[in-house]
Amino acid sequence: MSGSGQGKVPSTETASKPEVEIISSLLAHPLLQDPKFVATAGGLVVLLLFLSFFRTSKKTSRRSGPTTVLLVGPSDGGKTSIFANLVHNSYPQTHTSIQPSITTFPSSSPFNDGQTKQVRLIDIPGHPRLRDELKKYIKDASAVVFVVDIQALVRNAAAIAEELPPILIALSNISVAQNLIEPLKLQILAHKTDLLARSTSPSLKSPPDIPESSISTARDRVKSILTREMDRMKSARGGSGGKIESMGKVSGGASAGFFARLFGSGGGAVEGEEGEGEDESLIWGGKGQFDWNDIEGLEISFGASGLGSVSEGKEKGEREVGNGLDEVKSFIWDA
Repeated sequence: MSGSGQGKVPSTETASKPEVEIISSLLAHPLLQDPKFVATAGGLVVLLLFLSFFRTSKKTSRRSGPTTVLLVGPSDGGKTSIFANLVHNSYPQTHTSIQPSITTFPSSSPFNDGQTKQVRLIDIPGHPRLRDELKKYIKDASAVVFVVDIQALVRNAAAIAEELPPILIALSNISVAQNLIEPLKLQILAHKTDLLARSTSPSLKSPPDIPESSISTARDRVKSILTREMDRMKSARGGSGGKIESMGKVSGGASAGFFARLFGSGGGAVEGEEGEGEDESLIWGGKGQFDWNDIEGLEISFGASGLGSVSEGKEKGEREVGNGLDEVKSFIWDA
């Protein structure tokens, strides 16, 4: 007498039979019996794999000609003074620029080894009505310096931070679309750092020597404040992954972006007068807090600088040079 709890164990052959029948029925599909269809489908798969490999391996470089570096940022941040000092080794009285300043000059190696390289430096005015000038030059830039008055940043953090996303979006889209060998570089520069140092006597050097403690404090402060403001902007966009509706349109969905990048069009192309076609998701990352490392196609660093007071009655070569512009000079050299 067999127990009621005992049952027959289905054989392996019986259990797997339905799966075998499904596979057999798929293989017996009329389309798969058509040699032309099989050849076409196989050719398409091979073509997609080839294009994907070719697109990945065909990276471009921007090393031909002078290195183009842009100075951008809010008005009165000190961009023109930095421009004059880098190019002419002077520190003149300046006023708010109304048009870009452009020149090509030999930038000296920061390692004092006698080497130089040609740099095309462009100072973009910070006035809101003139910021569209950025669109004319950003496609050719290898590096961008976002100059911030460190003291003004504390007072106007939100307004200054609002200027960053359009620059980040444009650079990230260009870098991804052109599939560059090296990512584009952005330095966020805490300028006028020398004013943070409490010194009983002014520096006789121009640019001045800035204590390392002040440089470190300025770097940490600008990064902390702008990270907070960027996180606020990302959170304000809700669950859209940081999409900013007012700064352009995200072109296509996930599948469209894949094929666009595969064939080298869209999904990062900079188009239109108002940034139409730019993919804003490249700078915001996924859910969670904002992280500078989530920005695609960009290498972002933070620096500090200072020029001290305007030097009077001193000719070129008579002044001792301090470390006030060392970090921006090194950044430009590495661009």
